Amino acid sequence: MMNKTSKKYTMKTRALFITAVAVFVAASCAQKVSDTTKITGDLGPGVAKQVKFSLREAGIDTTVAVSGGKFNVELPACQTGLVRIAADNIVGSFISDGTPLTFTLNEDKSFNIVSKYPKVSTHTKYDAFQQKMKDLQKTYEPQIQAAANEEAEDKLYESYQSDVKDLSLAAIRDNNDNIVAVAAIENLRYLLDTDQLDSVITTLGPAAAEAPSVKKLTKVIAAKKATEAGMMFADFEVGGNKFSDYVGKGKYVLVDFWASWCGPCKAEVPNIKNVYEKYSGNDFEVLGVAVWDKPLATAKAIKDLELPWNQIVNAQSIPTDIYGIEGIPHIILFGPDGKIVKRNLRGDEIEAEVAKYVKPVK
Repeated sequence: MMNKTSKKYTMKTRALFITAVAVFVAASCAQKVSDTTKITGDLGPGVAKQVKFSLREAGIDTTVAVSGGKFNVELPACQTGLVRIAADNIVGSFISDGTPLTFTLNEDKSFNIVSKYPKVSTHTKYDAFQQKMKDLQKTYEPQIQAAANEEAEDKLYESYQSDVKDLSLAAIRDNNDNIVAVAAIENLRYLLDTDQLDSVITTLGPAAAEAPSVKKLTKVIAAKKATEAGMMFADFEVGGNKFSDYVGKGKYVLVDFWASWCGPCKAEVPNIKNVYEKYSGNDFEVLGVAVWDKPLATAKAIKDLELPWNQIVNAQSIPTDIYGIEGIPHIILFGPDGKIVKRNLRGDEIEAEVAKYVKPVK
């Protein structure tokens, strides 16, 4: 499955979680150790003449001079956002957590950031969470690559996902109102079902719940619940072309949300063509909805792939926002009355679901 920011693809998702999400913005800040974070830095001579700090939502946009490699600054504290630090071409991030922080450089020129009070430092806790995620990756990645067969690979990957889930849930229990929870939620969004994820979000403190990524996810969950199986279709219009022109008209309709650049979308074309050729008629039809794509690229793909069914082109994020679609292809079967029969069909499951309701015409 591909989202609108990624064009890389494997038939089976095997990309390990390298680190937790980098959340650079937050709408509000949680309870702090102090209202400000005192920062002392020693980068060594000749590294940079100034250091810039930025986190717009916390009002941080500060540049300080470096003298003899050293600098000092005091920043507003914010527990739910990552402050960006840049010293010429050396860039990093940290949590302005209200504890005194000391900045030095590692041998690889990355920032080494240490809190004076690590037991209460959100930055320290975030670093620890990141490290645990990296350790899981280092443990599982070579095992998965060396798996003797696909079944063994699947079991290892499932075990890895289970460990990520357990680690993330524990992190939220211990840090429900800071950036650790926000990052852990991002790990869980593809590991929990909609109801489970919604339940976890309700445990967050007010500041973490207001983090932009969490607010966006909350909207996605609401959209998914409003368009789950058994619910009536949600209409939309693109350039005068209404979704309701095709759905809810007395036929079962298989709707493929896709894009020309999406490898997995192209991989499903033979499966969709199969059901189109086998079942299309008075009781069944196929509709394509091109999202997150350029109209000319869509038109070329329709021609190159020889797609014979109707298309709604240039839909962009209109339907994906309405249906809570986070990745494509996303294939949904709608009933004759417009109610959603099943979402996220893939592979052989497409025909298996259609065959429950429609007889072959060929």
